[in-house]
Amino acid sequence: MPRGRRQGRVSALESGLAEEAPPGATALPLALSQSPQQIEATDEPVLLRGIFEIGRGSCDVVLSERALKWWPIQPERPAGDSKFDLRYKEESVELKDIFSVKLKRRCSAKQPRSGTLLGITLFICLKKEQNKLKNSTLDLINLSEDHCDIWFRQFKKILAGFSNRPKSLKILLNPQSHKKEATQVYYDKVEPLLKIAGIKTDVTITEYKGHALSLLKECELQGFDGYVILLIYTYHIAYVIPCFC
Repeated sequence: MPRGRRQGRVSALESGLAEEAPPGATALPLALSQSPQQIEATDEPVLLRGIFEIGRGSCDVVLSERALKWWPIQPERPAGDSKFDLRYKEESVELKDIFSVKLKRRCSAKQPRSGTLLGITLFICLKKEQNKLKNSTLDLINLSEDHCDIWFRQFKKILAGFSNRPKSLKILLNPQSHKKEATQVYYDKVEPLLKIAGIKTDVTITEYKGHALSLLKECELQGFDGYVILLIYTYHIAYVIPCFC
């Protein structure tokens, strides 16, 4: 499970709420001293390497074709001292678990779309157990516009390469499920994630038993990448998110 500064599902979107910059968040240098142990730990060609603040500390971050890995930047240690190696371990997230990436900005009501750049937010969905997924965010903080732009474009390119991910879905929603709260659960919990992922939806609320099956027989589905019959019995959103994988 990736660790870092996590916030609400839509907190990194350009909203009218102001976000406070993290303490000590300053523009970080792009040049990195080489760490043989860290480079060897990356068994794939490195696409990008740079410094970001993750959580409350600066980290050496490496992006490969399949994963994002990071290590806290360590002070120099005496030769033969292994304490730092035990304390600081590599953390990572597989790129297939990232379903969207956004530039993170400090927004205000007066400037909802052009606030100060804080870094990059990754939206992640991890499988917790059978038929249950958990979404979270990971913030990569760096105030350099050029640095973040390079990383942001690379993330977008990688995500665009997952050709099996849907771009348009037909949603059939049963309003009687989950104690008749399914409609509200969908619009509060599920739809925001689909918007973050850039998935267009066409929602139909069923009106009677067997209505969904009738709609599937009559509906023109060629314009969609898939359809989802949403029967919400819990607040878990696993019934939609597996389509990303």
